[in-house]
Amino acid sequence: MDSGYTGEAIMHFGTMFVSVVLLGCPWLIPLSSVAQEVVFVVRHSDPPPMLRIDEIREDTPLSESGRQRAQALAGRLRDAGISAIYTSEALRTIQTAEPLADVLRIKGEVHLGDDVDGLIADIKANHPAERVLIVGHWSTIPSIVKALGASEEVKIERSEFDNLFVVLPHDQQAPTLLHLHY
Repeated sequence: MDSGYTGEAIMHFGTMFVSVVLLGCPWLIPLSSVAQEVVFVVRHSDPPPMLRIDEIREDTPLSESGRQRAQALAGRLRDAGISAIYTSEALRTIQTAEPLADVLRIKGEVHLGDDVDGLIADIKANHPAERVLIVGHWSTIPSIVKALGASEEVKIERSEFDNLFVVLPHDQQAPTLLHLHY
């Protein structure tokens, strides 16, 4: 009995079937290709100006200008689609994130400031394909940006509090890094 189908037609159907099955099933895609949609990285806002660097502690709060800068950050990022916020344990990073967290009704997650590898692993595991804000320190931001895969060298002066880095991951290539100010 002749089915009317040529060997070429059957082969074409088989190729289409395999393509639909493989491309249409997200659980077959390797997990390593899953990355954040975008990660925003900022330094905490200004501490009190009268303190020397060696006088700043984990519980040092923001100055009045630091609180204003944190409000400005919230205004800039309120519509950015952020769904997770990470800070270090330092009060000034938490206070920098608070205005945005309040607007977005997100509870910030505190992560040890010097555990960059753990921070990145936590973000990748718990917030894949999301938009994330990290509030760090002048000394940790270069490591954070590098750990996110950016190849550009990042340097922040101790006197700078308005840097905003935007890391845009790409599959199979280094992410795009934007350096903005707010």
